[in-house]
Amino acid sequence: MLPASTSPDRRSALKSKHRQAIVNACADLLSERRGTDFSVDELAQRADVSRRTVFNHFASLDDVVTEVGTGVVASSLMLPEGTAPAGHSPLDDLVDLVSSPRFIEAVSYLTEVLGRADTRSSPQQAIMAFRSVTLAGDQVISALTSRHPESDPEDIQLLVGTFAGGISVLYERWSSLTGAVNTPDSRTAWIEMLQRLTAALRTGVGSGTPPGSP
Repeated sequence: MLPASTSPDRRSALKSKHRQAIVNACADLLSERRGTDFSVDELAQRADVSRRTVFNHFASLDDVVTEVGTGVVASSLMLPEGTAPAGHSPLDDLVDLVSSPRFIEAVSYLTEVLGRADTRSSPQQAIMAFRSVTLAGDQVISALTSRHPESDPEDIQLLVGTFAGGISVLYERWSSLTGAVNTPDSRTAWIEMLQRLTAALRTGVGSGTPPGSP
C-alpha cells in the first residue's frame, strides 16, 4: 500500500492528466472541424473523460477553446532566454516576435477556427480570440522584463499594451486585404504594415528614449 502522503500527489497528477487530455482533445477538434461547432459531450468523449470532469476543470466550452488559443499564440511568441544583446530594445524584441512566420501562422489559424471579430463571427468567438491574445501578452511582458532588467516594468507593460493596440489595427487591415491566409504574399503584406507601425513607435517608449529627451 502506498503511503498516505503520496495520495495528494497522485490526485494532482491525475487532475493534470485529465486537464491536458481535455485541452488536447479540444485542439484536435478545432483542427478537424476548422471551427467550434462541437459540444461538451463530444469533447468529453474525445478526451476519454466524463462531462462532469470537463466542468471540474473549465467553467465552459469557451474557456477550453480560449486555453487552446492561448497556447497557440503563446507558442509563437517565445523570446530567447537570457539578457537581450546591447542595443536591442524591448520594441525590437516585439517586432521580432510578430514578424516571425510562426506568429503569422498562429494568427492565420486562429482566424480560421475562431472567426474574425466582425459580422461573420459570433461575439463569443471574438471574445475568445481577444482573451487568447491577452493571456499570451502576459507571457511576453514577463519575458521582456527578464530580458531587459534595465527597463522599468511599468514601461514594458505600457509598451506591450500600445504595441498590441497597433497590432490589432494592423490585423483588421491585413485580414481585409489578404483574408488572413498564410501565404508568401500575405506575409509580405503583414511585414510592410508592421514596418509602418514600428516607424511610428520608434520615437516613443519603445525606443528606450523617454519622450522629450534630446
